[in-house]
Amino acid sequence: MVISNLIQATPVMLSDNARTVLERRYLLRDESGAVIETPEEMLARVAEAIASAEPEESAQRTWAQRFYKEMAALRFLPNSPTLMNAGTGQGTLAACFVLPIEDSLESIMSTAQAAAMVQKFGGGTGFSFSRLRGVGEPIASTHGSACGPVSVLKHYDDVSRLVTQGGKRDGANMAILRVDHPDIREFIHSKDDGETAQRFNLSVGVTNEFLAAAVNGDEFTLRDPRDGSARGSVNATELLDEIAQAAWSTGDPGLVFLDEINRHNPTPKLGELEATNPCGEVPLLPWEACTLGSINVRRFWDDSAQTMDWAALRSSVAVGVRFLDNVVEASSFPVAEITEAVRGNRKIGLGMMGWADLLIAAGLPYASDEALRLATRLASEISEAADAASAALGEEKGVFPNWERSVYSEGPRYRNATRTCIAPTGTIAIIAGASSGIEPLFSLAHYRRMGDGTVLPEVSEVFQEAARAGGYYSDELISALTGGTRLADRAEVPEADRARFATAHEIAADSHVRMQAAFQSHTDLAVSKTVNLPREASVEDVRAVYTLAHELGCKGVTVYRDGSRAIQVLAHAGAHGQTGVSEPSELPARSEAGLEPRRRHLPNERQSLTHKFRVGDQEGYITAGLFEDGTPGEVFIKIAKEGSTVSGLTDAVALLTSIALQYGVSLDKLADKLEQTRFEPYGVTPNPEIPFTTSLLDYVFRWLRLHFGTVTEPVEGAPVSATPSGLTCPDCGVQLTYAERCLLCESCGYSKCG
Repeated sequence: MVISNLIQATPVMLSDNARTVLERRYLLRDESGAVIETPEEMLARVAEAIASAEPEESAQRTWAQRFYKEMAALRFLPNSPTLMNAGTGQGTLAACFVLPIEDSLESIMSTAQAAAMVQKFGGGTGFSFSRLRGVGEPIASTHGSACGPVSVLKHYDDVSRLVTQGGKRDGANMAILRVDHPDIREFIHSKDDGETAQRFNLSVGVTNEFLAAAVNGDEFTLRDPRDGSARGSVNATELLDEIAQAAWSTGDPGLVFLDEINRHNPTPKLGELEATNPCGEVPLLPWEACTLGSINVRRFWDDSAQTMDWAALRSSVAVGVRFLDNVVEASSFPVAEITEAVRGNRKIGLGMMGWADLLIAAGLPYASDEALRLATRLASEISEAADAASAALGEEKGVFPNWERSVYSEGPRYRNATRTCIAPTGTIAIIAGASSGIEPLFSLAHYRRMGDGTVLPEVSEVFQEAARAGGYYSDELISALTGGTRLADRAEVPEADRARFATAHEIAADSHVRMQAAFQSHTDLAVSKTVNLPREASVEDVRAVYTLAHELGCKGVTVYRDGSRAIQVLAHAGAHGQTGVSEPSELPARSEAGLEPRRRHLPNERQSLTHKFRVGDQEGYITAGLFEDGTPGEVFIKIAKEGSTVSGLTDAVALLTSIALQYGVSLDKLADKLEQTRFEPYGVTPNPEIPFTTSLLDYVFRWLRLHFGTVTEPVEGAPVSATPSGLTCPDCGVQLTYAERCLLCESCGYSKCG
């Protein structure tokens, strides 16, 4: 198959943002770093590579054309590693891996090595630490004592820090510990300091027994993972409250409902499911990986008929299933155990994106019974079509090798042990021009600062169309929304549109959970979904989410309270291409969160940026020492007049600024206080961005804001298109947003785990 023949069949209609993402992260480059393929050529490369898994040459040509057509029409896209690596002979095509950790030094170290190899080529890794003995338990072979799961977790975090994932993204990991492990409290609080295990999401593996004990206020026994013997007890209610408090404060841990996950284990004879991928939607056995892809469901809504084209949807699902099954065949893995496990069960996970777009097109509020009914129907249609496609492949190519040891051994002859999964779509949603996964919209309007310093408002096109059609569009409305006003507070907007365009933090927590449960009811694996809570939500609200998610049959739940991650880390977007961000949340008082402010220390070896300046006749240097995420954590100011009063004062200001930054004070707040201070030296500067200053400190803090802060006018208080994470993009400096347990840069497409 000649690539040009595929490209001529269907051109790709991409937004400017999509093309930017592709150029920065996906398209092939030559040795000098120059981009050497177009988006169309990329999709043709992928289509040919995946179709090559077909046994006959004629079938390869046929399916390469069909695969390209589905992707070029943006109806279906595979996960990022497949787009990046297929047809290159390098890297993995799977995004999600689970690696085992047994209670021995040999297992701990060999798994660390396997994780490094997986992450090197772009894979995310999940681990269960539940088999490791607790801190202080004796080790017979050395007469020493065990370090415990959290110490091993820290080691794995260091390994992840050292690995660059093929130059594509940072390491992404999931750590799970059973709730009955003796070290569960240390695990719950292992990320409280804002420094430890920052490349890990945490989840507590809870059981029905524990949750029943929490309801009744009973004592709950902690057990040695080696033999099940008792290792003390805790009050289950108090422990669940402690988990909720930690999640309220920092966003970690989430919950994984182990009994519910294993109730749907397709191969129980091969072992229990103990761990998931980094975003929690793919429970896997040890050494398994899963290939993922998503259907853009908005593409199947017929605007004129105001209904879904179900036949077209089922057709695309069938193509997607065959594509993903071929990915299993086309993939190569760095560890033999992974190859054996993947080929043994051939698990795939076909999901969706564009759900919020579909609801808006259908005129349905996210938080409505009608939306839940459509969600159930949609999930059911995709599941049934995926099952039928996998069964047809089973007849054509054979069932997965472990079929006789599965729950299907006397039922449908599936090619794949799992077929469906709803993952966070991250950057592929940007490429497809779709809303992410099954999440609601995160904002209707926000500011984006361009590379030349221009600040432009970006407004949802579909909302603008609705506003014009409804007769309530005005520049003043758009300006208000861009400045942070909620649509719900605008009287001129009809109530129906206020509900239809409600954003993530305007939707009640129970509606988030019910939506997740509606999709979970017809999904083989699990559902990635963030339950967004407003900043004023209480710990009791978090507990209520846990209870409802368990009652409705979810396999796990993640709660994110607005601003919670800023308790440990406050950071702002960089200077170029940044999205304007809302004012970050303050550190909570001890009476509010039960926490003292924590100091974030810089690594011993840190990157820095030094700038030479002149203010009037005074020359000097500003050096900003950077945390690992690229945000400033210390400031040094060196001026020519060493030993002078001004030199001493600037040293003191630099020291206080450094301490403030390390304790989470926003750089913009410091700049607000110190810009425009007036004293000598002052005057003109050769810097075109800061042509005149009122003082040396005025220059210093204006420069710091330009390079590390946010735009104060007019972005003060403006929302972003997703929840601010408090972290900046290592590629372009834009503030990363947080959704579905993923970090995403909406400017360049950087993703930590999507």
